[in-house]
Amino acid sequence: MTMVQKFVLFCLWHLFGVFGDTVTVKSVSVLEGDSVTLETGFTEMMDDHLIQWKFGNKNTLIAEINVMTDSMTVYDDVLDERFRDRLKMDHQTGSLTIMNITAQHAGLYQLQSNSVYELFSITVHAPVTAAAVVPKCKHLNITELCQTHAEVQCCDTVEAVMRLVVTALMGVAAAAAAVLLLNDVRSSRG
Repeated sequence: MTMVQKFVLFCLWHLFGVFGDTVTVKSVSVLEGDSVTLETGFTEMMDDHLIQWKFGNKNTLIAEINVMTDSMTVYDDVLDERFRDRLKMDHQTGSLTIMNITAQHAGLYQLQSNSVYELFSITVHAPVTAAAVVPKCKHLNITELCQTHAEVQCCDTVEAVMRLVVTALMGVAAAAAAVLLLNDVRSSRG
């Protein structure tokens, strides 16, 4: 989470905390190219529901449902069209799905309705491939590796396990190469 996002959360917490309301912030981590659904918690829409989804520190409106006017609108042309053909709203619950997500979709999403105010903090990670992991594993120190490449925010549990497995496989391959070399040396002498 960036310093700007933390500052916005801090301000919102103090603003709503003063009035006795609570602001819930849900952290969501997603791989680039995947889809993510931000749930409203509603099972159905009420007659007077107005649900709005906003993005970023400027609270840009990206989607809304107004039950009273029987309208559902997705504003995917805002913010340099970064949401073009990527937003889908559930007409029954008001939940928002972001499809084929990229790093430019990371940030704060605000859900606002007559009865709910929530923040979602989305972090988008690049998918990890074996080819990307192997060159970075030469130090064989997972803590150092994660600190070295912290800008990628790569050290969740799944990735740490993947890195350990790749490191172990590299060790086995090195040991096998040493055994083959030793056998080759012995066979050339005898």
